[in-house]
Amino acid sequence: MAALTLRSWPFPDNQGVELFWFGSPFMDYKGNWRVRVAFRTETGDLKVVSYPWGTVPYLRMGQVYTNGVFDQIKPLEGIVHRITISSLDQGLMSNGFKLPKRLIDFRQNPELGLQKIIQFQFDGMIYCFPVFEFIRAMFINSRYLAYYLMQPHGLEMLIDNSDMRGTTLYFDLSFRVPAKLASESNARHLSWIYIDPAIRTMWDSVYQLMFNQAIKDSPQNPSARMKKGIPLGVELPAVGPLEFHVRGEQFNNYFLVKEILGIGGFKHPAEEIVFWHPSKKRRESISGDKQVRVTSGSENKDYILNDQSENARENTRQDVLEAPPTFMRFSNYPRVTTRREDVRHSHTGNDVIITSGRGGKNSGGLEEVSTQDSMVGGDTPPIDFQTLETIPITEAIGLESFFEMTQILKHVFPGHIRMSVLRIPPGKRFSVCPNGSRRTCAIVQADHGITTKFIVEVARPDDWSISTLILHPTPQISLKTVERDIKLLLEGLVQKGGHWDQNILNQCNGFNIEKVKHYQSDSVRDWAYRINGKLSG
Repeated sequence: MAALTLRSWPFPDNQGVELFWFGSPFMDYKGNWRVRVAFRTETGDLKVVSYPWGTVPYLRMGQVYTNGVFDQIKPLEGIVHRITISSLDQGLMSNGFKLPKRLIDFRQNPELGLQKIIQFQFDGMIYCFPVFEFIRAMFINSRYLAYYLMQPHGLEMLIDNSDMRGTTLYFDLSFRVPAKLASESNARHLSWIYIDPAIRTMWDSVYQLMFNQAIKDSPQNPSARMKKGIPLGVELPAVGPLEFHVRGEQFNNYFLVKEILGIGGFKHPAEEIVFWHPSKKRRESISGDKQVRVTSGSENKDYILNDQSENARENTRQDVLEAPPTFMRFSNYPRVTTRREDVRHSHTGNDVIITSGRGGKNSGGLEEVSTQDSMVGGDTPPIDFQTLETIPITEAIGLESFFEMTQILKHVFPGHIRMSVLRIPPGKRFSVCPNGSRRTCAIVQADHGITTKFIVEVARPDDWSISTLILHPTPQISLKTVERDIKLLLEGLVQKGGHWDQNILNQCNGFNIEKVKHYQSDSVRDWAYRINGKLSG
């Protein structure tokens, strides 16, 4: 398996340090999720470093790092136990400070000691599962699942369609799932999370518990609380019996789980899964020479973490850094088949060697990778607003479908797309969503030739009935005037209790303004083509 070199790395060269514990996930000032990781030096000192949240699948407690690289040859310390848990809901929630100091000593650091622990009793022992490790083993096998776990309705963004017909599940993955993750095992895992009500509730509870705590601690500005960090929590369903294979350390009758190696006993709701992904195409042979690209790079190349990236580009064809596996065995093992609709042509002629294309640039060196979130819209450049205050895309709740539509629009619209997210002005009930978060709106700038048009889409996590606005500016209008009029439109929207103020619409002399209704019958693709027609017309 390829090695990942962690950066930043605040330790002396050639000094081995142990990954000791995990702190809370938190948002940085750019709105990106990160995680605090505690390392223990050879002298026993603890040092906390933060990394992008998407790094979590590659990290395990007990790993020893030198110069930022995990030694994959040296076995991890600890003993392996196999335990049976009769039902998950029998677990008792505690925190790290309640554990014996002889088992683990947090040096009175609340960031570490207040992390939550689930305690299960088995065969006279108390097995202590860090919630962080429990969630990782259950749900996070890639950076994609790591980030979608931290979004409201994140799971829906990975699934295009799910239809249970008898005991057969027809399951369509969205373009957000990279081709390398569109495997049978991942289809089995994702569909289990998605359609099993108990497991789905457990997934949803991770973000919801964190958000509820942020609302409780900071009702007016929950994102400020999230920037400080909140320990992970989870609701445990009545599911069992389950068998866990764990690695950890023991003191008296306490066993601290440092890694969940495998889980068995879950039952998948389906007996057969027919899954689809945009990359799955039928091969048809045609005549013609086969192009063969020869590169000097190894398939098992190593990578260095780019800790300075903001939002990684979201791309179905992007590479995926393999994470250490956690084995999951279902009591029933649903058979998975792949549905292939489109055609990929395959040449049957002679091999022709080509040297252009991917592979040459990074050959012979460490390839730089990002574990930052590949947010929908993350690779969409922002609008160059001067007076309107924008916020990170990660803070936009209720715009997920619009972001999906925008991704499709970028492929069908003949020009260039920019997008920024704003907060709706405060002061009225409509300014706040039902879950307590501040309502937002997205502004899209669509440039084609010498014409520019704008889309104004208000967040609707509550399915509020409000039309999308298409602004058709006059040729001489300045961006400053555009900003002024958008600000007026949003202020009027709030004062009208969530409805566009027709008087203000009439005052915007620099625009022809068109309202576009939302239709429940529209798919995201239908919506994108409808908007494209308005922009191109």
